Amino acid sequence: MGALALVSALLACSSNPPPPATVTKPDATSGAGGDAGAYTFKSLGCGAAGTQSVAAVSGTTVAFASLAQTTTPQACTISPLGSTNTSKPYVWNICYAAADSGGNYTSQVVTSQPYLGPTGVGLAFNAEGSPTIAFTGVGSTPPAETCGSNDLFVTSMQAGAFSTPVQVSNGSQSGGLIASQQGNCSQNICDLGDTTGFWPAIGFDPSGNAMMPFRDIHYGFAADDFAKSDVEFAEQSGGSYSILTIDVSRGGGTYNRIAFSPEGLPAVLQFNAKGQLPGVYIDREVTGGSLSAQEATGAWVAQQLSTGQIDEQLGFAINSKGLYSVAYYDMGSTRLLYTESTDGTTWSTPVSVDLNGDTGHYPSLAFDADGNPAIAYYRCSATLQNVGNCDPASDGLYLARRTGTTWVPAVVSANPSVRDGMYPALAFVNGKPVIAFQQSSVDAISQTTTITWWVAEAP
Repeated sequence: MGALALVSALLACSSNPPPPATVTKPDATSGAGGDAGAYTFKSLGCGAAGTQSVAAVSGTTVAFASLAQTTTPQACTISPLGSTNTSKPYVWNICYAAADSGGNYTSQVVTSQPYLGPTGVGLAFNAEGSPTIAFTGVGSTPPAETCGSNDLFVTSMQAGAFSTPVQVSNGSQSGGLIASQQGNCSQNICDLGDTTGFWPAIGFDPSGNAMMPFRDIHYGFAADDFAKSDVEFAEQSGGSYSILTIDVSRGGGTYNRIAFSPEGLPAVLQFNAKGQLPGVYIDREVTGGSLSAQEATGAWVAQQLSTGQIDEQLGFAINSKGLYSVAYYDMGSTRLLYTESTDGTTWSTPVSVDLNGDTGHYPSLAFDADGNPAIAYYRCSATLQNVGNCDPASDGLYLARRTGTTWVPAVVSANPSVRDGMYPALAFVNGKPVIAFQQSSVDAISQTTTITWWVAEAP
């Protein structure tokens, strides 16, 4: 899709747009929106976990996954363009946590991988109710130009233990390319390279097949690799996977999220940070069919929802009535913005959900039992002075819920002695919000930082 088409998509109108939202500026108590009383906090363990947390629900079971950095570096020597480069990416643990029959949470390390920096993890329950995790791992052919992990992997819990991970991608090769963006593949820049599998998300279609969007950054060391990265989409059929390139050479694929329309068709929300038109994009399958059928013009459509830069993480979900809901932290306004669509094409004007301070980092969005959107997020500070310099005395974990057209932000955790509320992952279980989040504290004498992973449960 060219620049003119993207601008046209942004300006699209409808005779029935979603209603505008209003926001209550004063913070509500933690009892707002039906969450009477204080939250209960439980440790999720797994070391210094909680980075880029995600949540999944199956019935009354809630589970979380996140990344946890260790203190172990892994030596790596590469020779890009003939010059030797030695670096030591740290080993990161991929953690999984779920509640036992007594309501206590236990966690485990699913796998350990070398990352130059955290690049997300995906979690969903499959048709059998087994948690399934998508992650970036070291492929059978290690990357030649970058250190660390380089391919997409997936693993499911079987009989209480996670199975041997299956390698889904093998370098940048894909089995198909949507026709509407084939023109972006000039100079042989598509499907070329060995550094892929980043920012994976996972969901299951109505037939129980895994669907996983991820970022392909080709060789991953030159600026052009990032500016021309692809969004790939792995589709399971039985025991094998096919890969379709759904957003071509435009720099996208960061912070991927996946959701399904009531018709069972996938939609991918992703961020383009390095391309010519940076912003939040949605890529939707609108005509089902085989991989070859999906390549046809019109089978997948792409639309830009925002312009400019955002902070980490995207909130995205589609409810049973087909309401598309999106949340992101806009760095230009230092606000948590929310937009929605009743058809996936025409989107409401973004509104600020919380008007207090530098707020809305790491949004996680989910629908409550009534189909209303809710967003968990981190408030960095209570004012707009020194934006980005988060203050433990005024930061915290917040939950904004919408009733009708009114958003009400409420504090969940605001311990003035620690930084609490980073990387939240929101889910609703038995009608109540459950939120995993990260907490960190600094020892004033040793200047060492302690990171812990927690869950907040509404009564």
